[in-house]
Amino acid sequence: MDAYPPDYVAHNLPLIVVSGLGSTPELESIPAVHDVLPGRGATTISSELPPVTGERADQLLDEFLNADGRDAPWNGRPGNRRGGLIGFRLRAVGRDFTLPPQKADPPQASDGTSPGSPTITPIPNWILHSPISPLSPGSPIFPDGVMTPLWVAKHQHYVPSVFMSFFSFTSDPNRNSLHDNQLKTEINNIRGQLQKSDYKTRYVVVLLSDKTILEAPDIEERLATIRRATGLDPKNSLFFLPPNTSRVELSSFVHSVMTALQPLCVEYYRDLTKHARRKKGRGQIPPPTAPPTKGTSQTLSNQGWGVRYDFKLGTFAEFRQEMDAAQRHYGFALDTLFGPDGVFETTASWSPRWDETRLLADTIALRSVRCQLWNNLPTSAVQTWLHYRAKMRDLVDRRGKGSANYGWEAWESRWAKIMAQLIQRAELPIFAIMDPIKDANALLERANMLFSPAERAFPVGERLSPWNFLHHAGYWLRLSADHATRRRILAEDIPEEDRTPPGLSPATQVAHRYGTYDHYLVPEPHVECPLPGNEGFDHCSEIVDTLNQSISEYYARGQQRMVDQLSLNAAKSFIHARRYGEAFNILRPLWEGMSWRKERWWALVSEVGWALHECALQVHDPETIVVTEWELLSKVLKTKSGYRLNLMTCLNSFPIEGFGKPTVVLSAEDVTSCLSVCFAFSESEGHVGEPLPSQIAVTSRAHSSSAPITLSNILIQFKGCISEIQLLHDITNTQPTTTPAKSSSNIKLTLEESTPTSRSEQKPRWVGSSDLTVYPDQTKVFTFPVFFREAGDVTAVRSTLEVETDRFDLVCSSAITDIGDMPVWWTGGQAGIKPKRLNRDSGTAIKILPKPPKMEIRLPNLLEQYYTDESLALDIEIHNKEEEDTEAVLEVRLLGRSKDTLEFLWASQEGSPQAELDTASEDDDGSQIGLPGHLVGQVARNAKRTETIKFKAPSEPSDYALEIKVLYHVLSDRDIPISKTLIADLIFVGPFEASYDFIARVHPDPWPSFFEVQDDGPSNASSVVAHGVAQKWQLKAKIASFAEEALVIHDMGLNLHAVHGGAVCTISKEFLSVDADIAPQELQERSFCLDMRKLNLEERRSSALDMSLSITWRRKSSSIDESQAATSTLAIPRLHVPSSEPRVLATAYPSPSVTSLIHLDYTLENPTMHFLTFELNMEASEEFGFSGPKLRALHLLPMSRQSVRYNILPLVSGAWITPQLRVVDRYFNKTLKVLGTEGMRVDKKGVMIWVDIEGGTGER
Repeated sequence: MDAYPPDYVAHNLPLIVVSGLGSTPELESIPAVHDVLPGRGATTISSELPPVTGERADQLLDEFLNADGRDAPWNGRPGNRRGGLIGFRLRAVGRDFTLPPQKADPPQASDGTSPGSPTITPIPNWILHSPISPLSPGSPIFPDGVMTPLWVAKHQHYVPSVFMSFFSFTSDPNRNSLHDNQLKTEINNIRGQLQKSDYKTRYVVVLLSDKTILEAPDIEERLATIRRATGLDPKNSLFFLPPNTSRVELSSFVHSVMTALQPLCVEYYRDLTKHARRKKGRGQIPPPTAPPTKGTSQTLSNQGWGVRYDFKLGTFAEFRQEMDAAQRHYGFALDTLFGPDGVFETTASWSPRWDETRLLADTIALRSVRCQLWNNLPTSAVQTWLHYRAKMRDLVDRRGKGSANYGWEAWESRWAKIMAQLIQRAELPIFAIMDPIKDANALLERANMLFSPAERAFPVGERLSPWNFLHHAGYWLRLSADHATRRRILAEDIPEEDRTPPGLSPATQVAHRYGTYDHYLVPEPHVECPLPGNEGFDHCSEIVDTLNQSISEYYARGQQRMVDQLSLNAAKSFIHARRYGEAFNILRPLWEGMSWRKERWWALVSEVGWALHECALQVHDPETIVVTEWELLSKVLKTKSGYRLNLMTCLNSFPIEGFGKPTVVLSAEDVTSCLSVCFAFSESEGHVGEPLPSQIAVTSRAHSSSAPITLSNILIQFKGCISEIQLLHDITNTQPTTTPAKSSSNIKLTLEESTPTSRSEQKPRWVGSSDLTVYPDQTKVFTFPVFFREAGDVTAVRSTLEVETDRFDLVCSSAITDIGDMPVWWTGGQAGIKPKRLNRDSGTAIKILPKPPKMEIRLPNLLEQYYTDESLALDIEIHNKEEEDTEAVLEVRLLGRSKDTLEFLWASQEGSPQAELDTASEDDDGSQIGLPGHLVGQVARNAKRTETIKFKAPSEPSDYALEIKVLYHVLSDRDIPISKTLIADLIFVGPFEASYDFIARVHPDPWPSFFEVQDDGPSNASSVVAHGVAQKWQLKAKIASFAEEALVIHDMGLNLHAVHGGAVCTISKEFLSVDADIAPQELQERSFCLDMRKLNLEERRSSALDMSLSITWRRKSSSIDESQAATSTLAIPRLHVPSSEPRVLATAYPSPSVTSLIHLDYTLENPTMHFLTFELNMEASEEFGFSGPKLRALHLLPMSRQSVRYNILPLVSGAWITPQLRVVDRYFNKTLKVLGTEGMRVDKKGVMIWVDIEGGTGER
């Protein structure tokens, strides 16, 4: 928009003049009103009072100027302005301000008369018009011009909608009246001056007080007096600012003032709109001040006046920020301009008015597009832009000088750039750069939009062309650059005779040039494309600047391909202008980072490569010459006719003194390499110490016309147990052949292993030599065997090609991958080669296995299962089946599922003071022969050696893995260790399982008396004497053997771990400790007697016992040796012993005197502190008869017991009888359960007694 008058293209805002405040200069320099709108009718508004100065005045002026909206975005979003206000244009002036004249000066008597004519008497009544009206003789558009930018400047800069004066309001009791009178006088004088000017400008006064109303109560009365004397409205014409206001309060005050002034400004421009509409509605042309006498006598037509009034109405609508109304009036103006009887059709194309009308049409179209963007109508704005371009092209082709000249392309470029600038000034939210998001209140993260969708006015299903959508500014700047390039091409086609300056050309040639070329907003041909030696228009800078602006827009949205394309266009423009240094600065980063290489757009890659190569030759950059020569050798890129690519001599034309010898390092991932390197192993697996055939294939993809390339060396780097393989160039080491040197061949090589040169370099490397000269389209294959010294995975990871000449060094590396095609193995020899596909996924990776071991490992005494807690001795036998003697060590690990290990001891080290772990001291033993582990020593060929480990089985059933690894080497090759591993399963099971019966017994000892004093005996802290209630219990253990063979039980015992509840316990066995055999699945019983006694009579808690059963046993098959015996511990559930409640114990035994008579004693115990009474009721039964009380009451003292006997005579034999004695505790009203003792059963009915056939009782 720089080519157009600023007043034409700027967005119009209401003008407010701030007078008499501060000393800050204006925001922009504006010409004096007499230079723009001359005339004697100008009105000067002045005041005798000094301006308000000071810090507060400057701060207040800054706040007002901050409300200026000249730099605000061109959109109607409320968020762009504080409080939803419209934009304003503010001018800060002093006390003097001049309003332009309303009417032009009357013409002089000499105007319109020729020299020598008689003097005419002045006409007293002239019809005067505006100084810039087509009707005034002094106007620049008199008599037939439509519009001038001066009219817009008049209303934007010189005629304010509001004139705001600032005065100091002091409070001095002695001078208040004088000061108030001065204010009244000044305010009335300024109002009178404004009324005299015939402008409708509103007048506003702001008083800055030095005291508050609280400090000077008479301020309100003084203000009321001033209002009455001046007629100012207190709501929107008179404002009062108290002193001591903060910056925030000043900002709030300014906002309130602007809010009050906004209706006044809108009403002012609405009045101007009504006045222009009334003049348009008259339908007649006003008479001019004087008839035109110079030039053409044609006056402005009705269509011209219609365009003028519509432009005024649209501009006033913009002042009011009513952009929809402005757009409507601008549309009417354009229709009138391009109509059949419009201004363009009635104006000659050679006339200056033609260019003025084109300038006005461009301005109206620009403002129309801006209005549509303001109203968020993106697609409509684009269509307006397209329709106007089509109309203008048609007009220029019909009535102008055509569109096939540089003037039209300049207009196309300018019109596209205007669209980009309008989009940038509009700051549409759809084109905001959202990465990174700076707004913390953003709800959604979206990608940066490239174009705006159509507005709702267009149906959803309507098909629109892509160019009908509003794209971001970079798109339009690219269009502008394209047209600027075509403008340069057309300018360069101008004949030399038309490029001669007018002073050096004949008049006919100048006339022909004026009628041929369009000069609208462009220089003449001799400036557009000057002859050599003359200065003219800089097309290159114009194109590159536009491209750079477009690049920034595309780059911000991540459109990297377009960034690269535009950068290339900018470089081509520099090259065309022979500015090679600037082109080189663009092309080198583009060449390094362009995406076209990966996407295989070879035409663009070739274009960039050749352009960079040309620039490098001009700027003498040897490194760039080498890299571009290397890439341009590739046949996928285009070549130039007459240029033979030769990498080896590309720098021979440069002097070595000035540039030295550069070293160029490239990566095949970043450039298009003319040579490719492939590596392959012949097999997917190999063994240590065995030769493995390998291949390196170098293929040339260079142009057939290019020179061969001689490599200095080829390097293949590996990951694994080998470092690298290197081939050096040596033509003397090449085998003689009869085939041509340019033919593909397979060369057999023998590599030499290179010893490490330092301690850090532990991996071996292989080196060989051959002729490394590669011709175009040639494949050279080098086949050689490789030996590996260690086992593991080996992968070829990277290849490096080096070219070394007298002038430069080149290093090109590339990653070796198998992605894509299957690996290839080249077969054949010097006569010819052909590829053979390998039937596997990767040819660059191989698994090196250890040398196959021939040592055997056996476990001669391994059993299927073992038992917990037993001591084991396991023999390990190794058998050397190698062809020669070996030195070996053993490594043993016992691994469980829970990742725990078992400790073991080598039998040969059994005398050592501490046990040996599998990793403890083996390293020390094996260090004698350089191998880690338990030293076995030298083993002769076909010899056997046995080693024994001893360990104890775990205490819990579990599974373990026994891992035995023999690590050895043959004596002839100590550097290659060989290993053999044997894994055996060790299953440990529990040999026994047990169940338990806990049976009450009657304690034979009398209970302690509650009424006797207990003697604790001598005091001994280490001994505990119990004097409480005693109870006897029987624990019967039933042991079952789960072993698969017979075992021998030596002994059993109870281990008492804890006694809970304030008691002591004594355990005694009820069996003899003799060896007893137990067969598999056999069940045996052992009984233990438990004596429980409370510590004292006051102990009322229940007791509990924590115990375990220990069984000492051995295998029956083993020798009688105490060391072979194992002790297994079985857990016993916690045994609870109630002792604080009454209980009933039943004891039955046969009568010694009467056959088949059974004595049944019921012992009632009262361990409580209460006197209890029990009711006994023996129920009759058909199974037996009894003697004893049927019903009875039994009284028990506290801490006492008593027995009741019944004689039972069974009526059955060989069966269980169930005497049912019902015992009820009267005190607690509780029925006691009868507990059976040894030899009795208990069910839900009561205790049961077994009656033998012969009579008496027995156990069953």
